[in-house]
Amino acid sequence: MQQLPTDETIRAALNRTHARLHRQHELVVEFGVVSLQVTELDLLLTRACEVVAEGMNTRYAKVLQPELDGDGFVLSHGVGWDAADIGRATVGADEASPAGYALATYRPVLSNHLGMENRFRTPELLKKYGIERAINVPIRGVLGPFGVLEADSSKGEDFVESDLVFLEGIATVISLAAERIAAGVEAPHPDPYSETILNASPDWVEIMSADGHIEFMNEAGLTFMNTSAAEVTGQRWHELWPEESRSIVWEALCKVGAGETIRFEAYCPLSATEPKWWDVTVAPIMGVNGQVERVIAVSRDITARHQYEAQLLSLIEAQNTRQDRSDLYLEEIHHRVKNSLHLVNTLLLLQANLAADAAVKLQLETAAGRVVTIASVHERLYQTAEDQGVHAEEYLNALLGDLGKALADRKIVLEADDFVLPPERMAPLGLVISELITNALKYGKGTIEVLVKHAGDHALLTVRDEGDGFPDNYPKPTGTGLGMRLVKSYSGYGSAAVTIDRQASKSCIHVRFKL
Repeated sequence: MQQLPTDETIRAALNRTHARLHRQHELVVEFGVVSLQVTELDLLLTRACEVVAEGMNTRYAKVLQPELDGDGFVLSHGVGWDAADIGRATVGADEASPAGYALATYRPVLSNHLGMENRFRTPELLKKYGIERAINVPIRGVLGPFGVLEADSSKGEDFVESDLVFLEGIATVISLAAERIAAGVEAPHPDPYSETILNASPDWVEIMSADGHIEFMNEAGLTFMNTSAAEVTGQRWHELWPEESRSIVWEALCKVGAGETIRFEAYCPLSATEPKWWDVTVAPIMGVNGQVERVIAVSRDITARHQYEAQLLSLIEAQNTRQDRSDLYLEEIHHRVKNSLHLVNTLLLLQANLAADAAVKLQLETAAGRVVTIASVHERLYQTAEDQGVHAEEYLNALLGDLGKALADRKIVLEADDFVLPPERMAPLGLVISELITNALKYGKGTIEVLVKHAGDHALLTVRDEGDGFPDNYPKPTGTGLGMRLVKSYSGYGSAAVTIDRQASKSCIHVRFKL
């Protein structure tokens, strides 16, 4: 049986996701500040590629711009590529190219399986570097398209929908800065601590004296506190916090007074009925003499995240107390998988709330809806666990109906013998067929036919569609190979379970499943 995520794995994944999103947010802000100071477009574009590579944890990033005397794109700026390719290497600009499609439609393109894509051809440049995953985001120009910002990866984890938000943020900064540079407007030098800038922040921002007396609180903070500037000016900052958080705040102020920048999380309710948790960054503002002149504190509302993490930890604790009861083992696995899916749903919705672009917000919300539907598909696999036997035809018809609602805009046809299996074998059968159909939906085309034939001690599963067939190296994985490992493991026959029918006129795969 394929090993499922442990409590520690779930928590580690949650922490990595939060850290990645936070760092990407910081990088967009930092790049925005840099863009105000740069007067040379080449320097700006190269810096953009460096920022993208860091934020996406990948080696390769590039800017593609239309060729002046051709019909394609030239790799004008980038990191990770050979110096000989920068300024010379080209890719296609038609809609069969990922970059061409992104610029023609002004829509982002994400692909984690370039070698198996039916939507686009893989550019020769990407083949040269063994690129398996790519994200393309259009960069808008003043009178027409400016180019495409792209992140590429030859290994590592898949790119996710939230990465699109990060790339679009960088692309937007490039667009604005390119327009300013083209117009010959001198780069502005705003006071980062001006009231106008601080009031534009949705976070709670305070400027204090070096010893912690409030000199300014922005409009968002005054709204959060339901107070006025006159009422808070002159107060000691740490005294605004409840007793349980005051020592943490005071310790942070002491360290900032010594020149450090401190970040912490603390509890500060806005009323007796409205609990709030805050992610707080406190930093010194240095004077010309190198001494701490003032202090800035930025507090971000993380109540929703904090409450969700508390619920998750509570659930994990509850699960751990039941883990020693072997008769609940299957139910334990079921709940962990379901909760992992709902965790992904929650993270997608959180990122959707941060998205400024309506199209990106819609994409993230759609992805979140699909994850919830897939969770219901998983639940069907285990809802018959109390039954002594399950009829295959009835069960698989219902399962394929769920899959169709979750993922398909194509027809799925089932032809199955009606035999009875115990739940402990019917659930793996459903998982194997779900994986085969999901692959056909992702990489095939046309009607999907599913045949399940009873053959004594095993069942013969056949899934075919109207695609062009499988790659020569299939079923060798192009990514993590998790799906095919699951199929082989649950089949009961290991590597001998899977056969590709290369004589068929359609894409066709057979799997032997031990009954």
